[in-house]
Amino acid sequence: MVLKAALLLHIISAIFWIGGMLFLVLVIAPFLKTIPDPKAKSQIFQIVGKQYRFWGWIAIITLLVTGPFLLYSLYGVGFSSLFDPAFYSTGFGKAVIGKIALVTLIVISALVHDFWIGPKARNSPKHAKMARIFGRTNLIIALFIALFAIFIRAGGI
Repeated sequence: MVLKAALLLHIISAIFWIGGMLFLVLVIAPFLKTIPDPKAKSQIFQIVGKQYRFWGWIAIITLLVTGPFLLYSLYGVGFSSLFDPAFYSTGFGKAVIGKIALVTLIVISALVHDFWIGPKARNSPKHAKMARIFGRTNLIIALFIALFAIFIRAGGI
């Protein structure tokens, strides 16, 4: 029962996180282009971004907790396996390390985006451009994370 609950939470969190990023990039950003006032654009994006940031980090934390649990429960991959060179000689091991590397990258990038660049974007066109680049890059990384999850489920790369 715990395994099924963890899997459900993991999948819902991934859907919410990636879906939220898609919504911001594909719906909110184009909508803001229709607003002529730069201050109004910034204010709307700051409000929407802050609201999404809270729930996005809840999703990320949920993924970071349920991911290792599921990796161990479903596949028997424990922390020590990650330090075994033989593990990486398999397609499954390559898929796991690829996903872990991308998750590490996106968590660091999301921290920089959400807590450093994003807050500065309100008053700085330079930071606003950087925030857009980070946001779109994070979306691409998240889609690759989902792809690596599929590889893991399929047995490897």
